[in-house]
Amino acid sequence: MHCRSDPPPFALAQAPYLHGGGLADAIHRFKYEGREELARPLATLFAACDPPRAEVVAPIPHHASRLRERGYDQATLLAAQAARRFGLRAQPLLVRVRPTRQQVGLDRRRREQNLRGAFRALPAAQGLRVCLVDDVLTTGATAASAARALLGAGAIRVEIRTLARAP
Repeated sequence: MHCRSDPPPFALAQAPYLHGGGLADAIHRFKYEGREELARPLATLFAACDPPRAEVVAPIPHHASRLRERGYDQATLLAAQAARRFGLRAQPLLVRVRPTRQQVGLDRRRREQNLRGAFRALPAAQGLRVCLVDDVLTTGATAASAARALLGAGAIRVEIRTLARAP
């Protein structure tokens, strides 16, 4: 019901599977245990999504401090694989301008507060239809914050694709 009273800024969000079981384990290993090689097999799950109405696929990026901590950005790896699967180009269009707390355990309101103003879109976003890629869609707060930045920079349309969504 939240989406009806306060619609998100993105046009569409798709996640082909619920986050749980073996998929949740694989995403956790990919995200937190340095298992970069899981990007390609996990990205095959995007085959269950509709092709985006977009010219470009872009990741929802980590802040530089988290990137240094983890050594890689899982959304960037997924976006590259998703772009290949959808026959589009991958292009970074966002910068996370400030570090944010991990979202795990935060309710919708705290997630939205945590992400307010966290992203800046690059000028290259102007005039583009963008498909943003991330691993899991929970409340949509991250996707909404990223989409607002892109639309504010002149993107025409923003769609979201994730591997899974919270039940």
